[in-house]
Amino acid sequence: MSDTVVWHDVECGAYRADLPVWRRLAAAAGGGQLLDVGAGTGRVTLDLAARGRSVIALERDGELAAELERRAAGLPVEVICADACDFALERRVALCIVPMQTVQLLEDRAAFLRCARAALEPGGLLAVALLGEGVEPFELELAPDAVSRGGVRYESAPTALRRLPGGTLLIERRRSRVPRDGAPAGELHRISLRELDAAALAAEARSFGFALARVDRIAPTREHAGSEVACLEAVA
Repeated sequence: MSDTVVWHDVECGAYRADLPVWRRLAAAAGGGQLLDVGAGTGRVTLDLAARGRSVIALERDGELAAELERRAAGLPVEVICADACDFALERRVALCIVPMQTVQLLEDRAAFLRCARAALEPGGLLAVALLGEGVEPFELELAPDAVSRGGVRYESAPTALRRLPGGTLLIERRRSRVPRDGAPAGELHRISLRELDAAALAAEARSFGFALARVDRIAPTREHAGSEVACLEAVA
């Protein structure tokens, strides 16, 4: 299993607080296929597929997409390796979900909104998770998330969240490999999120044929900040 897959599992795989929201939206969307954008190794896709939903899983990283395809064997999952800012589906869906602040990583949000609108049936829903309650800057190493693979313990500990000029959130983690026999090795890993709330996203999405239907909220947990889920309806 590649390091890309392992780190994704460490840092994203254990999160469960949002799953009831995606299950509820999937149930309300009827029986057709739905689209999971930024599916990773399948945290949400596999949960929904195990409940009988047919899912198109969009993931741009080839290693993550290949691992998701392996994990989804026997389930109603179609994996597409493509960029969220440049994709097209052969058939439209009634629901497109974007979990875990994926939209705040995108370099070209307008291109994503254009692709998402083309992928949705009229009246379909685009549901986008955004950072919400409990997001405060900090400079403190927190308890790590961890998994063990092949005799190595992989740990990822949040060390900082910084607000930078220009509306950017920088999240810093210390990644460590701790072999059963040998010295641990570590490095800092940083990702940048563009600050965005539901009102701002709705304003951007209006020109692409979306209207804000509602905003759902996911409460913070001990380990994770809360989220707000902007639900945008595909209109004429």
